[in-house]
Amino acid sequence: MSRESSGSAIITDVFISGGGPVGLMLAIGLAKQGRQVVVAEQFAPIAESDSLDLVKNSFDGRVLAISKGSQQFLDKVGIWQAMAEFVTPIEHVHVSQKGYMGITILHSDEVGVDALGYSIQASNLGKALWKQANSEDNIQILCPAVLDSFEESENRVKAQITNSDESTNSCIEVDAGLIVGADGTQSQVRKVLGLPIEEKSYDAFGILAKIETEKHPQGWAYERFTEQGPVALLPTEGHTHKAVMVCPKEKVDSVMQLSDDDYISLFASKMGERMGRFTGISPRIAYPLKETYVPQMSKGRAVLMGNASHTQHPVAAQGLNLGIRDIQVFLEMGSKTDDLGDRQLLAEYVLSRESDHQKVMGLTDTLIQVFQHSSPIVGHLRGLGLMAMQAMPGLKRRFSKFAMQGRQI
Repeated sequence: MSRESSGSAIITDVFISGGGPVGLMLAIGLAKQGRQVVVAEQFAPIAESDSLDLVKNSFDGRVLAISKGSQQFLDKVGIWQAMAEFVTPIEHVHVSQKGYMGITILHSDEVGVDALGYSIQASNLGKALWKQANSEDNIQILCPAVLDSFEESENRVKAQITNSDESTNSCIEVDAGLIVGADGTQSQVRKVLGLPIEEKSYDAFGILAKIETEKHPQGWAYERFTEQGPVALLPTEGHTHKAVMVCPKEKVDSVMQLSDDDYISLFASKMGERMGRFTGISPRIAYPLKETYVPQMSKGRAVLMGNASHTQHPVAAQGLNLGIRDIQVFLEMGSKTDDLGDRQLLAEYVLSRESDHQKVMGLTDTLIQVFQHSSPIVGHLRGLGLMAMQAMPGLKRRFSKFAMQGRQI
């Protein structure tokens, strides 16, 4: 537990605003380095009886993709063991496009690993991370609680926290050497700092559901590009998959209103029945697709991580993995100093992350532009590219390593 001073302020090394995946993973990693950490999270953890469709926090009914590189880092810092029982390995990835030739198939054994990545339901990830964070002596969690404001002195930050439980509504002061905004796109830390955010809308929605198939997925994941947007299947437990359909903004209402049978038919027409018939589907969730980026991710003794500093189109499944790499780099750089809020350290951290952020955002933009281009000539060129990748083992290994690591190798 973090120490309390005689003035009732909680004294800690790091205060983290946001108890989502990035906030909790960072807190656990810091605690294992011997740092004192306080986390404030607005929404309570998921209870077993909660409907996932009504959950307000980050750990809802979505299914998340964890790359092999992220798994290796999480294992190294002692987080993976708590997650392992909930994950499904992705051993094969099948990439194609509707209406044109060209297929690329990736296999984990071609690059000498047991899996290219893993899928996990967000609610299960939340259960694992909350359980581990609560078991760490160096972590104190304030929940439900929200950051109101903070002020910085030369070497400390004093944050004002409101307990958001309506029955108490008390105020808490946290005195920290560093404040981390891991509180999403609408980050309160960013707003207090007055940092601008750049936004790009894709004028589309991602429609998510869990879908059941006649045959077991056997570790196969599928992504298929169409002119209206990509569709994807990620294996989860049993015969179920995460099903993703990108839908133009002007069509999302009509698609969401389809009956289950009609939606399955629409999805099958885009994806194809890869594992026999689609036999059932869960309630659907639709969310707007946009890219956001905060050019200045640090100011004074504050830094932004995860979705607070960047969000991407899900086409490359790199959003959470990019946030995990933020954590990895920060822990590595921070292990060499006693003062995690040192301005020089934060400046070097931000500089070290810029190329990775820009590369992933550039990749997602390029994939969307190239694979949604309606020209038949472009369609045939895309097909030739997929065929060339399939025929060139060296190129395919590089693509597999990017999928695993999120960076060029």
